[in-house]
Amino acid sequence: MSGLQIANQAIRRPCDWCRQRKSRCVREPGQQKCARCILHRHECTYLQGPVPRKRPDRQLSPNRAEDYGLNGLSPSPPAGQAATDAASPSRLTGTLGLEPHLHSTYIGPASYHEPTLLDLKSSNAPVNEHMGHPRRVNHSSAFITQQDKNSASETQRISDLDQIEASIQPFGPALVKVYFQIVHPLFPILDKGVFLEKYARSYREFAPPLLAAVYLVALDWRLFDRALTKATRVPDTALLEDLATRAMSDDMKRAKLSTLQAGLLLLQRLLALGQTLGIHVDCSDWSVPEWEKSLRRRLAWALYTHDKWGAIIDNSDFGDWDVGPCTPADFPEAPENAEVNVEGIVDAGLGRAAFMQLIELTKIFSEIVATFCSVSATKKGGLLSRIGTTGAMSLAKPLVMKLREWHSSLPDNLQLGTTYSHRLSTNGPLHLSHMAAELTIHRALLRTLSADTPPALRSTIRTAARARLGSAMKLIQSLQPEHTQSFWGFAAASQVAMIGSFAGLLWATSAEPDEAVEFVDQLERLRWALQMRASAAPFLHEALRMLDDEVGDLVALRTATSVDYIPTWE
Repeated sequence: MSGLQIANQAIRRPCDWCRQRKSRCVREPGQQKCARCILHRHECTYLQGPVPRKRPDRQLSPNRAEDYGLNGLSPSPPAGQAATDAASPSRLTGTLGLEPHLHSTYIGPASYHEPTLLDLKSSNAPVNEHMGHPRRVNHSSAFITQQDKNSASETQRISDLDQIEASIQPFGPALVKVYFQIVHPLFPILDKGVFLEKYARSYREFAPPLLAAVYLVALDWRLFDRALTKATRVPDTALLEDLATRAMSDDMKRAKLSTLQAGLLLLQRLLALGQTLGIHVDCSDWSVPEWEKSLRRRLAWALYTHDKWGAIIDNSDFGDWDVGPCTPADFPEAPENAEVNVEGIVDAGLGRAAFMQLIELTKIFSEIVATFCSVSATKKGGLLSRIGTTGAMSLAKPLVMKLREWHSSLPDNLQLGTTYSHRLSTNGPLHLSHMAAELTIHRALLRTLSADTPPALRSTIRTAARARLGSAMKLIQSLQPEHTQSFWGFAAASQVAMIGSFAGLLWATSAEPDEAVEFVDQLERLRWALQMRASAAPFLHEALRMLDDEVGDLVALRTATSVDYIPTWE
């Protein structure tokens, strides 16, 4: 048999060695042997006859919504049913971190692996089964691909998936439909075509934490599906959360992109995992499918925004970053020459636009955090203390201008006041993030004030800060149900609570009791606005809790500002 014939056979069916062991056979582009034969140093032959297979009733089209049941998903197979054998040509072939039984680890410049030795090791050195086999994706980037551990982990995976599916039956298809109508347009971290292709075959093709995360997130919008609204039995969210958490722990031992996707959906910040998967590296010239490049870019920027806005919560940082820009071409399910998704509860075109605008805003916010919130800037004797308020103002001006230019360039359909009949609005999270970025600058400037600050400069800074607080209050008060019922990112509660802490900082640095009382009144108005909206929006309820933790009893605070007040900066 010729080499060309062998190559063609490899595309159609597994090699003899993989077929005998009923293992998935993957041959990477440019390789003469499959990954498993390379790993075990076997001859990769196609001498034995193929096993007859049943032809599927129809071929799925990644571009037709009805093929995936978006107009009525078919239920997943019941617990105990064997998963469909996906031996036919798959979109997963040649991917990194997406093959069901393989996982890949990025080899960075600081790793104990030496990338220049990988090519020699793959051809001459003895293969260590525990180390896996190397794969170079361009001249400077490489991965180690490893086989998932023994069959026990696979048995546990199937068991977890069966329990997850049983906990939500018969609402799985409805929840997936709700997820892609409401969450996905604003948070496009899944490849819609791949997910629905796999879901149409079997729920058993997924990583357990990802499937559980999709169901959990979708359950927050179950009122938008009539079948879920009328259901007499509510899916067990507590059981789903427990399964997702435990399955996530198992998955991190053999991390794939689905592990990161699940973590993002569960609002966990898996930054080290992103590095392991090579998410932070530009993949434009990698030898992987084009759709995976788009998926990696979208995942990368979703992770980037989570990391940078996470500074509001715990001031961490994802430092080394080299990812190409996210463009409309990275959204393969977007219909050509169409900006409006007429079937969805959320305008998918506006969701994509808001996602890309958030990326640009996050870049500015990252500069703000690096300038005013880093350890080197804020420590005793650090940059801010050395340059004083005047120097801090000089640092702030170009950042304020960037925020102003970003805001002024927003199209009309992304303005906060723009809503559409029978549609959830994508714009609230975007404007709240912008406000949080502005408050971060003003909060940093307020902290530089001291008894030595010139009165005119102090007045300028406090007047601007008071104006920003007023704008922030108006933003919260203007939120309509179309805003609050939409998808909000994990940092939203902290961003809202920041408005309260900003008012508290203005109170604490007030020179006059009357001025201090004014900010207590602002806090009470904020609390009232949150109370009026919290029952319909979980993130606002959490913001209210955080606000209470931050400022305590507002009535007691009002009393404290009326008697013997001493500003904290003196």
